[in-house]
Formats: sequence, structure tokens, C-alpha cells
Amino acid sequence: MVLFAVTITACESYLDTTPTDLIDASQAFRSVSNLEAGALGVYATYAGGAGAMSHTELNALVSDELRRASTNTGQGMQLFNHNIVSGDNTALAMWTSAYYTIDRANRVLAGVDIVEANTAAEQTRQNRVQGEMLGLRAWAHFDLFRAFADFTPTGLAVPYMTQSQISSPARMEKAAFFTQLNADIDAAIALLQPFGFTPGTDQNERINFRALQALKARVALYREDWPTAIQYASAVIDNVPLTSLADFPAIWSDENNDEVLLKFRRPDVTAGTVEIFERSTNPDVFFWASNQLVDQFDRGNDVRFGVYFQEENATTFRVMKYNQRASKNLADVKLIRVAEMYLIRAEAYARSASPNLAGAAADVASLRAQRYTTPPATSFGSADAAMSTIRAERRLELAMEGHRLYDAKRYGSTLTRIPADIDGSTAEVTASLDPASERGYLFVMPIPQTEIFANPNMQQNPGYN
Repeated sequence: MVLFAVTITACESYLDTTPTDLIDASQAFRSVSNLEAGALGVYATYAGGAGAMSHTELNALVSDELRRASTNTGQGMQLFNHNIVSGDNTALAMWTSAYYTIDRANRVLAGVDIVEANTAAEQTRQNRVQGEMLGLRAWAHFDLFRAFADFTPTGLAVPYMTQSQISSPARMEKAAFFTQLNADIDAAIALLQPFGFTPGTDQNERINFRALQALKARVALYREDWPTAIQYASAVIDNVPLTSLADFPAIWSDENNDEVLLKFRRPDVTAGTVEIFERSTNPDVFFWASNQLVDQFDRGNDVRFGVYFQEENATTFRVMKYNQRASKNLADVKLIRVAEMYLIRAEAYARSASPNLAGAAADVASLRAQRYTTPPATSFGSADAAMSTIRAERRLELAMEGHRLYDAKRYGSTLTRIPADIDGSTAEVTASLDPASERGYLFVMPIPQTEIFANPNMQQNPGYN
């Protein structure tokens, strides 16, 4: 009886105890230093492999950028063979990593509303944390949109979470989603602009107002809002230089940051390595660069070719874009660069209601001048001719940076693997991915099945059970 009484008392005491694994903002954040520590935790969440590099992995594997290596023992083959289902682990990792990041950013933002700055210096630090967390929240939401929504003007986006709460949110209509997204970006720019941005410094290792201006231009590109794309791309181009032809290789060995607007630093192997293409601990290669991609480069004239690839033999090229440092597969993850702004502005000029073909040609020529030993002549007689060149340059400049699949999705263009990039372990059906075909739904990732099971308000993308 005594033991029973003690047990009952202990159980009641336990049940009355406040859970120690749930910490609200008033307990977690009591000073500006607490807020800064919390912000660093948010960065760490998204800098991991399932966050920052997941879009590079998805775009490279599903598109025509790679071909399977004989030493591949199954790594990445589900995506590569377009065997994409609602239970796909990559989709789940992308979804959860982004929403973990968003949730933790929202917790810090809730703390900002509670913590009182005691000095002007503390208020300045608090403003910076608030701006960075709003910016990172916007960044993660737009990455979710790119992967899990189609790019038609209307329809469903993904839930936009502005507070940390357990709930069952429905997918938002795109108009409402982009209203909130742009509100976050604009608020973050206003908070961070007083801190300025000096190219080539470690300011690019955290969210900053130039990176957010670039994000604003990227968002406008996807929404075909050409005036906004031109405005914000210009704001970046006018203030941050392109890396020179001579210094371009040093971007990828992390010795030059002139044009890098935002990156997540990997100081050593403990911060993680990029193992999409090959293993870090032995010579096994998972994927070579596709022959189709390699053939697009002017090998003797384009500096990018020798930086992005290493020739093993006449038909085999190793991906080197993330392998230029002493430790294998160790590279800072570049999220956005000035080069992309030239291509965004050129496309916006070319696709505007009244095309500015001279402006588009000037932007492409400026980029080419820092990539080719002898730059090709650049002039456009029509918007179609301009877009043909711009699309080609996007493929060259942004290869393996997480754009190829999304660009094909934006343009409604077919992805085609040539015979030289298909072997016995590559599904023949992957030779062509046409957005107008019955398999066109594969351009949009499935909402993870765990989310569908847990959230009665969540709607799955078409084509997935």
C-alpha cells in the first residue's frame, strides 16, 4: 500500500510538471544575446544537407545535368530514374528542413517582440536579428514554392507560416503567398539596409540586404514581373561587381567572394560535405557530368569549363564545382551570385512588353566578358533570339547550382538525355521529360505522404497518390 501510494504521488507530481522539452519565447529569449544565439541555430538548420543543397541535388538528378557512373550503387537513383512518389525521402527532407527553419525563425521573431533592448547598440543588434530572420523565413518559403508548386500564375502555393504553432494549415493561393513573401522581403531589406554590404567580405555569410534584393529579383522572374525584376537586379548589379575572368576559379575554391551575395560557409568536414556527385571517403563516383551538358561549353575559350569539370577521358567528366578545396567535396554553398542578376535582368529586358534588346545584349556581353578568353559577339535581332542565348548562358553559368529543372519548368521546355548519358541502370523513360506529357507532373515534387496523413487540410499535387 505504501509503495502504491508513493507511486500515485509520484505520477501526480510528474503529470503536474511543466514539460522541459517545450520552451516558449519568454523563457528562451531574455536578452539580445539570446536572440543572436537563436538566430545562429536557425542558420545551422538550413545550412545542412537537406536545406541549402537539396535544390542543387533535385535539379541535377531529375534534369539532364548528370549521367550515372558505374561505381554508383544506388545513390540518388530514385530521383535520377524519375521514380518520384509521395513517400520520397528527398521530398520529405526538403519539406521538413525548410519548415524546421521557418518554425525556428518564427520562434526567434517571437522573442524579438518580447526582449527589450537596453541600449542603442542592443537595439541595433536586435534589428539585425529581426531582419535576418524575416529574410531567411522568406528564403525558405520561396525554396518550398519552387519545389512543391507549379509556376502557373494562379493556383496553390504552400502554407506560409508566420508564427510557431501546432496546426493544420492549408495550402495558400499564390496571390496571398506572394503578398506575404514580398512583405517579409521588403521588411527585411528595410531593417538590414542600414548595415550596408561590402562585396568580398564575410557579410555574405549571413542574410543581408543585397542578397534580399537579389531574392526579390529572382521572385519577380518566376512571377514574370519584369519591371520589378529589372529594378532589383539593377540595384545589385550597380553596387556589386562581377568576379573577373582571372579570379573566377577562386570563387569555387572559396578564395574570392566578390560576386557572392549569400553563402553558407563550410570551414571543415565537420560542417558537412557535398556528396551528390561522389563519395568523400573513397574514390567512388556516383554521377559524372552529362555529355550533353559538357558539349555546351566552348572548352578552350570558356573559363567555366575547366572550373566546373575535370576530364577523365574523352567521354567522362568529373563534376568539380564543389570540389576545389583541399578536403574532398568541401565547398561553401553559394545561394546566390551577381552573375544570376545579369541573366535575370537580360531576360526581363527581352520579355518585357516593349523588349529592350540592346539592354539584354549588354548584360549578356558583360557576363561573357568575364567568362570567355575571347567573348562571342552578342547582339539580338529579336526577343526570341535573345531568349535563346540567355537560356543557353543560364545553363552554362548556373550549372549544378539548383536551376536547371526549375528553368525548364518556367519555360515549359522538355528535358532530354542523349543516348551517351543513358546506361543499363538508367530507366529508358527518363530520356525525355516533357511538361506537356502525362509525366509532366514530375516537374513538381509531391507533398510528403507524412504531411498528407498528419494534416487533413493539405492537398496533394496532381499525379501523386
